[in-house]
Amino acid sequence: MQAKLKNFKKNLLYYEAAMKQLKTYLEILNTEISFLDIDNPINHVSTRIKSTESIILKLQRKNLPLTIESLNSLNDIVGARIVCDFLDNVYLVSDKLKNNKNIKIIEVKDYIKNPKNSGYRGIHLIIEIPVSIDGTLKNIRSEIQIRTVCMDSWASNEHKLNYKHVSTSKEVKDELRANAEQVWKVDLSMNKLYQEKKVKNKGIIETIENISKYKWRVQNEI
Repeated sequence: MQAKLKNFKKNLLYYEAAMKQLKTYLEILNTEISFLDIDNPINHVSTRIKSTESIILKLQRKNLPLTIESLNSLNDIVGARIVCDFLDNVYLVSDKLKNNKNIKIIEVKDYIKNPKNSGYRGIHLIIEIPVSIDGTLKNIRSEIQIRTVCMDSWASNEHKLNYKHVSTSKEVKDELRANAEQVWKVDLSMNKLYQEKKVKNKGIIETIENISKYKWRVQNEI
């Protein structure tokens, strides 16, 4: 058993390397978007790797043996969360990641269009990251969650109130779903204001550009 556990932990090195690579990809993405967009759509980014104890518990819940094959069947040992200010930004960031040549998209779960029964909304990307250690290449699966500040706040509190290992009453679950709907209405309203602001800003920028072109033309005519 000790030898099996040691080999198990050794394979976790691939996941630690994948998390570091994913963190780097997301930092570059954040820098890129900041450079191209005056209003950076990303509020903050976090990454994490499950502890050995959490992985073993998850395998036990799934009735899976403590093997490398079982380890590879899990999609969320490595995870990242990207929190955006507005709903449009969630899809913008999602599209940017889909076009990233360093990662392979395995599955896209759009819980915004199709919310979970709990009321949760967000976009989850299951990806593969190529990791090479000591000449051996492995494709490591990871999960990226993208959601708005409002969604993230609700999800954080819902996790504490409705934790998977604790029995929660139907009344509490119903109230959490109702709260999720209220949060969704706030998200839609804030996104509408954001879209209106972008339209106004675009008009102002076009006006400034037209004035600059006019001045340049007048100066050259003189």
